[in-house]
Amino acid sequence: MMIERLPPTYASILSALVELYMLNKRPVKSRDIAEKLGINEGTIRNSMVALRAMGYVESRTGPYGGYIPTQKALEYVKTPTGAVFALDIAPITINRVPTNIYVTGIELLDVINPFSNRAIVRVVGELKNVKVGDSVRIGPTVNSRVIIEGIVTEKNEGLRELVISITKLIAIPRVRVEEVMSRNIITIRQDQALRDAARIFAERRIRALPVIDDGGRIVGLITSSEVARAFYEGNLNARVSDYMRRDVPTIDKDDDLYDAMRLMMIHRIGRLIVVSNGKPLGIITRTDILNYLASLE
Repeated sequence: MMIERLPPTYASILSALVELYMLNKRPVKSRDIAEKLGINEGTIRNSMVALRAMGYVESRTGPYGGYIPTQKALEYVKTPTGAVFALDIAPITINRVPTNIYVTGIELLDVINPFSNRAIVRVVGELKNVKVGDSVRIGPTVNSRVIIEGIVTEKNEGLRELVISITKLIAIPRVRVEEVMSRNIITIRQDQALRDAARIFAERRIRALPVIDDGGRIVGLITSSEVARAFYEGNLNARVSDYMRRDVPTIDKDDDLYDAMRLMMIHRIGRLIVVSNGKPLGIITRTDILNYLASLE
């Protein structure tokens, strides 16, 4: 059986997953792979979404969950080379709805014709619900860091290809999150009264506050929804720690803008808290990214 070649980052992650799984015989956490390879954990989680869609990885939920390599992954790792090279991979959104379809190759056509920019897009995943005329958004791609928006003009389920009429093509520059983030970030301590959060929300007209401990490290997030729930339940004297969310969407200041975009898409959120050594430095939003990219045009 001929096995496709993955981009180098995916191949490294898959090899590390197999090695750790064979060593411990249990599901592998993303942080364990990140530590082994010396790369950001967010990159691992982003890559696992695509590897799972291609059949290389299964995931288990819960406290003892993690990632498990499939037989296809084991065959890939022990295969020295393959004949087909997957040049790139990216998620695809149809009519603004995320899908389980992933792009594995993009061939640009009519590049010198400004009135007919098209692309042949090779995919993995089910195409039966994709129709001619659907609007699509591809990317960002892993290697070339490109986002493509357009309209489906042709579909070939046998070849697993779509022809896209391109309406927008953006190349994501290599820039650190710190260079794009907003530094005007307001925090609140976990031992403060929930009334303080309510006052800040009203005065600053914001809806969320990063929560920090005595050392200034981020430990949670409190939103106006939690404050409203506390007051509805009659807990007028509650502390921030009683109602804060502990699963805080963060990204390191030195991470790439690409990583921020991928995390937002995967978790379907519009903002990330930017941290350094666990302490919040700023916030980066989808609007910040769009404004930055627009300034490059």
